[in-house]
Amino acid sequence: MNTFIQIRKQFKKIAGFELKKRQTNSLSEKIIKKDQLFEDLARLYFERPKKFNQLLTGLLPLINQKNNSNETLLALVGYLYYIQEDFQKAKMCFLKCTNLNSQNLDNWIDLAFTLRHLGNDKLANGILFNYDYLIHYYHFLKLSGCSFLKLKNLISKIFQKSLEKFNQNDS
Repeated sequence: MNTFIQIRKQFKKIAGFELKKRQTNSLSEKIIKKDQLFEDLARLYFERPKKFNQLLTGLLPLINQKNNSNETLLALVGYLYYIQEDFQKAKMCFLKCTNLNSQNLDNWIDLAFTLRHLGNDKLANGILFNYDYLIHYYHFLKLSGCSFLKLKNLISKIFQKSLEKFNQNDS
């Protein structure tokens, strides 16, 4: 049986709601956040903590994060880590999500807020306030699958240029 189908069944059995396939939130849609999974998991964490812990113990061992190419499952694992405040592991999941689907704005937003929690405000702001340029140059420079260092350099350059432009307009 397909691992994704197994995990979806297990997820519904534990959480009581369906794990829906992650949809791409593209720039053209002009939606801040399309995926509701994080909100559903956060609600579960606060209202039914035993169920949330069952998700952790029941699903995390089933999901191979290193070789996984399923954006939905990586986002799920990233959110589980994020809610537990394990931001380093969440960052790795959201980086993989951006590599799998760099057109999905939700992936970039998830990565940005995770970076902010890790104390990297400059990178987080670089993503949140320049995501349109970031997505464009990410594709133009063919950075899919690149190292975090290359991505970090791109974000820093774009953020620096936006600050320069802002300061010119402010003068």
